[in-house]
Amino acid sequence: MTTVALAPTRDVRVVRDLSVATFTETFAADNTEEDLAEFLAHDYAEDVLQREIDDPDSVFVLAEVDGVPAGYMKVNVGEAQTEPHDGRYLEVQRIYILAGYKGHGLGTRLMREAFAMARRLGKTRVWLGVWEHNDAAQAFYGKFGFVRTGEHGFQVGDDLQTDWIMEADAA
Repeated sequence: MTTVALAPTRDVRVVRDLSVATFTETFAADNTEEDLAEFLAHDYAEDVLQREIDDPDSVFVLAEVDGVPAGYMKVNVGEAQTEPHDGRYLEVQRIYILAGYKGHGLGTRLMREAFAMARRLGKTRVWLGVWEHNDAAQAFYGKFGFVRTGEHGFQVGDDLQTDWIMEADAA
């Protein structure tokens, strides 16, 4: 029997390993080796991730399948958000699932948890950024009512890419 657990985590090594593996699986083919290596070394360094984990306005939720880390979600409120938003908003900064666990409902469970967290915190809007060429992720987010409301830059090494900003009602 497969068991799935979602729980907050502060384990920086698990978060780092999942971050590097999932980002590489998803985006290596669309970035140069140098840009990818620079991004991973900078954005997913243990000290950077530890500061994020220690931020009281951020929460990391780990998804495990039969006790094995399979992915995670990072949500932000307040000053931890990657773009300025007022007090009504919760940001889903990352939902990362290892390729071998995609299609098993983990992303759906994590997204439902994000909406539940937003409601518990009294937030009325949920927002996120998604790469403009990531059609699968955009379709997934659309199932939760997210619509495109803008865009912002996302730096991968020397390559400035465009992320779409998408928002949904938290209700």
